[in-house]
Amino acid sequence: MNNDEIYDVLRQKVEHVAERKMQTPRDFDYLSTRILDKTKAYLAPVTLKRFWGYLGEERQKKPFRNTLNVLAVYAGYTDIEVFENCMKDNCSIESDFLPNRNLNTASLYKGTVIELKWHPDRCVVIRYEGFDMFRVIEAANSKLQVGDTFQCYNFVDRQPLYLRCLVHSNEEPSGYVCGKENGIQYRILDK
Repeated sequence: MNNDEIYDVLRQKVEHVAERKMQTPRDFDYLSTRILDKTKAYLAPVTLKRFWGYLGEERQKKPFRNTLNVLAVYAGYTDIEVFENCMKDNCSIESDFLPNRNLNTASLYKGTVIELKWHPDRCVVIRYEGFDMFRVIEAANSKLQVGDTFQCYNFVDRQPLYLRCLVHSNEEPSGYVCGKENGIQYRILDK
């Protein structure tokens, strides 16, 4: 990969972590704040605009190594050198902070109803029964069925959802994963 290709991938990775495409001045202000929050390093919005080519090619400069390091760290890598090596070796990050919404079952009240959706058209509505246990009360296009029960401790938006002790059709309890590739989206319907 040449530098331009590596920079393009870095831009994509940063946008993925930020959960936002860099298209307007507000997007760059937002990204600058998010980078500062996560890395404790400040990159000015104008620096980010230059790197994204938002100011036009005549204003685009070769980025400083420090800028690239901060962006690589924000994307989940140790520094730009590790990122570049990963791009050349086609490796991926094995661990990272979760930037997404997170719902812990300890914050739920018995009877809370949650809607879960995942690709391509799965939709399941569950009710919290207490003690980290849930019951399926509605199911569409899913292997999960009304009446199934399972344990779950944490819901993370856009991440796979792992169910424990799933009791399905009176079978032995087993594990199950929802949204294995693209993750789930959750929404609290009732408290």
